[in-house]
Amino acid sequence: MVNDVTAAEQMADRLAAVRYDDAGAYRRQRSRLRLAREYLRRTAVWMQALDLTEGWPHPDLAKAIEPSLAVDPALAEKVFAATANGEFPVRPTVSYPILQWAAAGQLPKQRFPDLDDPFEPLVLLLERDGAFIEHNGAMELGYGEFQIRTVADRAALEPRPIDPAALDELDRKELV
Repeated sequence: MVNDVTAAEQMADRLAAVRYDDAGAYRRQRSRLRLAREYLRRTAVWMQALDLTEGWPHPDLAKAIEPSLAVDPALAEKVFAATANGEFPVRPTVSYPILQWAAAGQLPKQRFPDLDDPFEPLVLLLERDGAFIEHNGAMELGYGEFQIRTVADRAALEPRPIDPAALDELDRKELV
């Protein structure tokens, strides 16, 4: 059984540190939209690689790779409790798959070396001033909303850079 406890705990600490900042979310709306788009694209690519048909847009990718994978539920509760005082807490339905992915350690990269980490864009989105809401097939990021669409639609998109410099450059552009 694979279970990288240290990686899962480190990810729980990252998620527990997330705070929603309305002004920051507004200033970073372009990068947050890019990160949400890239999260959905990567997740869709992983779903296709794993032949998953359920769970979109937050499938249990780690369990599909390693069914015996287990994460201490207290880690997800830690994240939720730490962020619950904010306007948008990091819900366990989002944090638990991220924690499971971290607990999988290097196994996903070993089995699928050409695929990018599906959750890093989502974690970066959360770290760039908070969470999101999903409703009516859309993601609302505070100051921007877009349709989630289908796995096939998202998987067909070209990857976009999500390095800090590219994200900061996006946010420096004048808002229209």
